[in-house]
Amino acid sequence: MSVHAEVLAETVQALSQAAARLRATHGDLAGHFPLTSVRLNTLSQIDQERLDTLAVRYARCQDLLAPAMRALARAQLEPKADASFLALHALMQKQGIVTTTADWERQRSLRNAVGHEYPDPETIADLLNGIHAETPALLSMVERLRQVASTLVAEHH
Repeated sequence: MSVHAEVLAETVQALSQAAARLRATHGDLAGHFPLTSVRLNTLSQIDQERLDTLAVRYARCQDLLAPAMRALARAQLEPKADASFLALHALMQKQGIVTTTADWERQRSLRNAVGHEYPDPETIADLLNGIHAETPALLSMVERLRQVASTLVAEHH
C-alpha cells in the first residue's frame, strides 16, 4: 500500500470513529431539540454535560474532515491536493463529497463558536440548535468521503 493510501486509511479511521461518537450523541439528544434558553436552563446537569459533549464531538468531527479530504486528494494523486483549501473544497465538491462553500462556512463557523464561552443562554441555545441541525449534513459528508476512501484504499492493497 502506498504511503498516501496508508495515511488516508488512518485519517479516515479517526474520522469514522469521531463520526460514530457524534452520531450516537446526536441521536441520544434528539428529544431535547429545538432548545430555548428557558429549556436549556431547566435541563439537569447531566443533560447539559451531554449537550457539551455534542458540541465537542461536532467540533472534533468537523476538525478531522479537512485533513481527511486532503489525505484523499493526495492518495488520488490530485495536483490540487496541496493547493488552497478553496481549491481542495472545489475538488471534493466535484467528487460529490462536500456541498457548497456556504454550507462548509456555516458548519465551520459553528465549529469555531464551540471554542468560545458564551454567558448568554439564548446564544448557547442557538449554537446548540445549529449544531443539531448541521450534524446530519456533516455525517453525510463523512460517509461519502469514507466510501470513496475505502474504494481507493482497497485498490492499493
